[in-house]
Amino acid sequence: MTRIAVIGASDAGLRLGVALQSAGAEVVGFDLAPAEFLPIPLATSLEEAAAADVVLNFSAPQLAEKTSQEIAPLLKAGAIYADHSAGTPEQKNRISGLFANGVYADVALSPTGALEAAGTGAQALSDVLAPLGTNVSVVSAVPGDAAARTLIRTLMINGVAEVVADTLWAAESLGIEDWAWQDIKDQFTALNGDAAQALIDDTAHNFKRHQMAMQDVVELLAGSGYDSTMIAPIQFTHGRIMHGKKIPFSRPKG
Repeated sequence: MTRIAVIGASDAGLRLGVALQSAGAEVVGFDLAPAEFLPIPLATSLEEAAAADVVLNFSAPQLAEKTSQEIAPLLKAGAIYADHSAGTPEQKNRISGLFANGVYADVALSPTGALEAAGTGAQALSDVLAPLGTNVSVVSAVPGDAAARTLIRTLMINGVAEVVADTLWAAESLGIEDWAWQDIKDQFTALNGDAAQALIDDTAHNFKRHQMAMQDVVELLAGSGYDSTMIAPIQFTHGRIMHGKKIPFSRPKG
């Protein structure tokens, strides 16, 4: 039976641990969030957790390097260390140097729920978890390549979240926040791959119209007294397009 340890107070880590346990692995947790009921047993020490065949590290970003330093000398021969903690590619590459060749995997969670892994231990992680029903896509043997994908997703998601927040604040200044929230949810419901393509095509080819529309937004919010947090970066992006910066995957104007 494959023994797996989940380290760190992460909901995603706990869900993965439960799924692997349900698939037949022997799973233990360490340093998990306090709860009245935990669906997986707890290891009594870091040494016990590190004795697993696969160690899944979900430590907080500020603890990722320290945790890795503590675990590296405790791992048994043939074990895999799957680092799910947030961090830069440079940090992941540095952490990977603590482990022998074939041990370290830098792991990211994709929007589909599949795992993406990079590093010299990525293929071994995929080989171990596949029979347990967990799909691991091997990105490369270079630690940090999966982390780069995570950070690009963070840029998009955080950017969208901040635009939504700014839009709701703007709507609130006009007294139409209830309508705006429903409209935002309706627009999200309608989004798909084709909508994403249409958005970048329209932005690439009609930026002057977009600039004029944003000026109308500026005038609207000047009247309501709301100081938008997103108008300036949106206008900056339009300026880049106007000066010739191409948007990848935008299609030629037909």
